[in-house]
Amino acid sequence: MTTKAYQKPLNVEEAAEFLDLSKSHLYKLTSRGEIPHYKPTGKRLYFLPEDLIEYLKAGRVKTNRELDQEAAKYVAQ
Repeated sequence: MTTKAYQKPLNVEEAAEFLDLSKSHLYKLTSRGEIPHYKPTGKRLYFLPEDLIEYLKAGRVKTNRELDQEAAKYVAQ
């Protein structure tokens, strides 16, 4: 059984710095349910670094080359 190395949860200030966002924008993302977060006591927000990395990866923009390859593959079908 493998386990991921333990990483300390980040508070709002640390998460905002990690993502290079303002705290107010981070609060807006949490209130909209757009970013994974934890609220164990119903008050303070916490974020796991791996969740924030996955959030960033989800917004990846494909290169023109990747789009051209997908278009060519679609047309060939």
